[in-house]
Amino acid sequence: MQPNEGILQEIENVKPTTRGVTTVWSLGGAGCVIRFGGEIVYIDPYLNVPDSSIPYHRGVPVLFPPEEIRKAKAIMSTHEHEDHCDERTVKALHRNTDALFVGPSSSAAKALEWGYESARILTVRPGDKHKLSRGIEIFAFDSSDAYAEAAVTYLVKTQNGNIFHSGDTSYFGGLRQIGREHRVDVALLNFGKQIPTPKKPYYMSAEGVAMAARDLRAATIIPIHWDLWLEARDEPKSIKTHLETISPNSHLLILNVGEKFELNPNQ
Repeated sequence: MQPNEGILQEIENVKPTTRGVTTVWSLGGAGCVIRFGGEIVYIDPYLNVPDSSIPYHRGVPVLFPPEEIRKAKAIMSTHEHEDHCDERTVKALHRNTDALFVGPSSSAAKALEWGYESARILTVRPGDKHKLSRGIEIFAFDSSDAYAEAAVTYLVKTQNGNIFHSGDTSYFGGLRQIGREHRVDVALLNFGKQIPTPKKPYYMSAEGVAMAARDLRAATIIPIHWDLWLEARDEPKSIKTHLETISPNSHLLILNVGEKFELNPNQ
């Protein structure tokens, strides 16, 4: 798996034509980058190869070494699991950027252990909001993650659009309140095979994604996590059939690792 440092150059080099655009890049798995103007936010970046003791095999490349990152306003973690809070990635952003670390208590404890100063850690709980910059505000909400010690979902609000990130939450009724109280332009929703068991899976099913899309009233749905582990891979196109009946106003957009989506108010 060869790194693609051209993607990082594209992320960090803001051109005049893209200053008024909110862009979302897929890093594979649940990882993404959101950029508005010159502000860059990483959510659940997993820019590392898993330890050989992990019983799953990474199915997407590491796009670029985390040590090459030089620009970041924040690194946000939804929960403490390795593929959402990676030691190598967190340490690299701490060392080479001024990024604020944002996460629930379980993730914040790891960041502190890995060298992040407490002054650069924002520990969030559901209901919290924080203004990162003039153009970006973040909101933390509940998560229904059966395997996390502490977990949140996020809404990143920019002047051009709002992006929801589900982390590893399963579908739950609390998503309706988010959709009632906030506009969701893009929802990044986890999807994958129903392992370990259908009764207690790691990821949402195609139907669960469609129900989450309906409750969030999301305009665009981008499946995440479906590509990371070979053992949990599923076909994201299967979500479309469920969206047509459950959330027909939501558009399905599948991003492969390294691909991007732009929210442009001029279009």
